Amino acid sequence: MHMNNKLKNNLTIILKGFIIGSSMSVPGVSGGTMAILLGIYDRLISSISNFLKDFKGNLLFLIKFCVGAAAGIGSLAFLIKWLLEKFPIPVSFFFLGAVIGGIPALYKKTKESSFKVSSVIYFLVGLVLVISIGFIPIGNFNISSGSGFVHYFMILVAGIIIALALVLPGISTSHMLLILGMYDSTLLAITNFDIAYIGVLGISTVIGIFLITKPIEWTLNNFPHQTYCMIIGFVLGSTSEIFKDKIIPALPVEANMSWWISSALISIVTFVLGYYAINSLSHFSND
Repeated sequence: MHMNNKLKNNLTIILKGFIIGSSMSVPGVSGGTMAILLGIYDRLISSISNFLKDFKGNLLFLIKFCVGAAAGIGSLAFLIKWLLEKFPIPVSFFFLGAVIGGIPALYKKTKESSFKVSSVIYFLVGLVLVISIGFIPIGNFNISSGSGFVHYFMILVAGIIIALALVLPGISTSHMLLILGMYDSTLLAITNFDIAYIGVLGISTVIGIFLITKPIEWTLNNFPHQTYCMIIGFVLGSTSEIFKDKIIPALPVEANMSWWISSALISIVTFVLGYYAINSLSHFSND
């Protein structure tokens, strides 16, 4: 029985890592958002923040999670990208349903016993913050330009900013790369095997993750109600990017009534499927 529970727990961690990895290519669905919705976020933060306190246990957990995430990125991410290109509206509504489906589990974590005005304020702060990031003009910054020490120092700074996007729910890493003017140069560095660029960016991102997780864990432990109210705002705010980047551009200028009816019905079905898929998975929490 103990062996079966251990195997089930290991497979659950890998599966959640797989889902998080595969969904990171979806605009508006950040890794942090999916980790929150799947009930593994607290455990991830704790494992990184207290890495040396239980070195073996935390290392094994992170390895299992990373194996699943790498498999998701290397397999389903390409399928999701293809589906988003071919069927942007129903697929986008599936992910909208997935985001909304995780809200009940998040609400339970706020331990809200009665309505409070302060809860609404924290929620609105998170909502406005994430939506505002989505409206930062792309192309105003170009951190990856230049050469020499300054060039790599700016990449180091960018890595820490990217870590913030990776760890905080609702903030898209790909969008942050675009804002920093690093999206194309990062893809080019990967395809050209630019070890110096990738190495500095990778190391700085890891450093950033370790720096950020400690204060996040502290706020989760000391102010869980306020933090989760704000996280709900983060998560709901992230849906604006799905509308802005995928749903609205996919709407035809001219379409007959039958197209609108069929699209609406299919989108409702995919939304419901996404809702129940994440709502079901969120019950299997590792926290």
